[in-house]
Amino acid sequence: MSHTELPVPNTQKSGALIICLHAGIRREFQDYLSALLGNYIRFDILDPYQIHDPSQIQDYSCILFASSRTREAFPIPVPEHITQLICTRTFNPVSLDQIIRIPQGSSVYLVNDTRDSVLDILGQLKDAGITQYHFVPFYQGCTQTDESIQYAITLGEPQLVPRHVPNVINIGNRIIDISTIHDLCTCFQLPSSLTNQITRTYVNRILQIIQLTGTHYTNYVFSQQLLQAVISNLNVSICLMTDEGRISMVNRAFCQDWNIPENGCMGSLFSSWLPSQYASHNFCQSADYQLVSRSGLRKHLSVLQLSLPGHKPLYLLSSQPVSSSPAPDITPVDVRDPSSDFYRLNSGFDSILSVSGRVLNMLEYARRLALYDFPVLIQGENGTQKKKIATAIHKTSSRRQNPLIIFNSLYTGLEAADQLKLADTGTLLIDGVERLSLSTQDTLISILQNTMDDLDIRIIATTSQDLYQDVLDGRFREELFFLLNAASIDTIPLRERREDIPVLMEYFFRELFHDPNIRLKDLISSSLMNFLTNYDYPGNIQELFNLSRYFFSLYSAHPLVLSQLPSYIRSRVNQPVSESSVLKNQVLSLIAETPRIGRGTILTALTEKEIAVSDGKLRGLLKELAEEGLIRVGRTRSGCEITELGLASIRH
Repeated sequence: MSHTELPVPNTQKSGALIICLHAGIRREFQDYLSALLGNYIRFDILDPYQIHDPSQIQDYSCILFASSRTREAFPIPVPEHITQLICTRTFNPVSLDQIIRIPQGSSVYLVNDTRDSVLDILGQLKDAGITQYHFVPFYQGCTQTDESIQYAITLGEPQLVPRHVPNVINIGNRIIDISTIHDLCTCFQLPSSLTNQITRTYVNRILQIIQLTGTHYTNYVFSQQLLQAVISNLNVSICLMTDEGRISMVNRAFCQDWNIPENGCMGSLFSSWLPSQYASHNFCQSADYQLVSRSGLRKHLSVLQLSLPGHKPLYLLSSQPVSSSPAPDITPVDVRDPSSDFYRLNSGFDSILSVSGRVLNMLEYARRLALYDFPVLIQGENGTQKKKIATAIHKTSSRRQNPLIIFNSLYTGLEAADQLKLADTGTLLIDGVERLSLSTQDTLISILQNTMDDLDIRIIATTSQDLYQDVLDGRFREELFFLLNAASIDTIPLRERREDIPVLMEYFFRELFHDPNIRLKDLISSSLMNFLTNYDYPGNIQELFNLSRYFFSLYSAHPLVLSQLPSYIRSRVNQPVSESSVLKNQVLSLIAETPRIGRGTILTALTEKEIAVSDGKLRGLLKELAEEGLIRVGRTRSGCEITELGLASIRH
């Protein structure tokens, strides 16, 4: 990345100016912040000693100072319209791993350039829970040394460490804390979902580090200590919760957010610290919520399931206040209980509707896969939302602000290479990977093997076939199969999740009619609904959506009936005609032939035709026909009258 020490005008993004005395740290800050927020904010850097005129800073929305000392040294007044932020820095999780390997109870030199900086670092180590050592401050100008001290910790100042110390841990510069990222997002009114994603990615990386370094420890307590140290060291609100909904680890910021006492909360139910309306909810599912705390403040709560080998699931909870003017992509959407005071917030996965346990488990797994960067193969029948799931994985991943490029099976040679270049830093979706020709597969293998060192791409592929069977049959390259199939998701056809059919149809109708209050029973008769619930849907959700549009175009004041099914279904369905269907048609024909016919006359006419039916059964049948809009039943002795819909039903 190229660096500039002078502000570069940019009319497309709001600017933030980074002020730091140290040139190397300025560039480090610019790289880090640009990688996270560069799609939204332009980050420029400037030596404070180069500032002579207010015009040099007037076009910026925010100035980020590396420290309070840098802020004090700033040579000119800052206009009121410019937000001033002082950067909060923290230890790299890897450095905490190095520190806690020091034998407990050891005396340790803590080395930096000034006394104030050493004391600042000492305070942060204590806040992180690193209290098992006797820290001895050592900074420029100190002359007295203790030959018995065998360990030293320094932040990029190894030359200041006393020469007799054999074990020097240089943990380098502290990294920018997530709280500073949150402050920038607030300043520039960026979506809160973005800060949630950054928090999730950061903590997940920490957990991966802990998992990898766990092999260094013979005692599980050390890895637990590392995790607690990291959690405590975050300025954003973080809590780890068990699969029973109980608090297992928590930091001070989270306790302050939810009015939870720091001492004595471990093992308690998180919901017990919330207002009574949330008492029955354990929050043990990946989702985003909007809640009201006991102090009456509305807050975003993000919940993410974490899975570690050999351990029960843990749930990562992070929170932040709800802004007075939330971004469009965090508009609350309906959840299972619309009268509830909390809402799940919109995201890629929340747009995939289901009440099926199998589907929800599949989506939970897909959401966890979004945390990682390895390839994913999504397999399933046509119409089972494979592409939508792939898009949701991208939208929920750390790459969500970077491109999602769809790879066409017709691409060959240079075209394929160009598509991969477009996907750099983002996600490449190969939709219908089974349709790739063998030559295109070879090209893709070559590209993936030879260019992946130069490109940063996450690959997701979808297929409607058993791809490994294609490998066995020689239609698909085995090498490409294993390149793509680091993890796989099997979608579930609609016939195996029939409980979702009325849920999906009602959602489709509400969208089509632009009416959130519309009810399925007002549009679809009971007999038609019974058929639709038991129909196999070879086209799955896409077919159900098209059927909903078809019914929408037919609807006219009365519930739709079986005879109004599209012809392609009527011609394919060879179900035996039920006795009740025959009786319905006979009764409709009688009413059509004799307007204002009464129930008694109908009963007599049926008896003459040697059709046995009780008065009670006929009464129920007439009620059903009226509910379906096929007839009108008059009051008192005005009898029954067939409707236009009923006549259409007979004609069919």
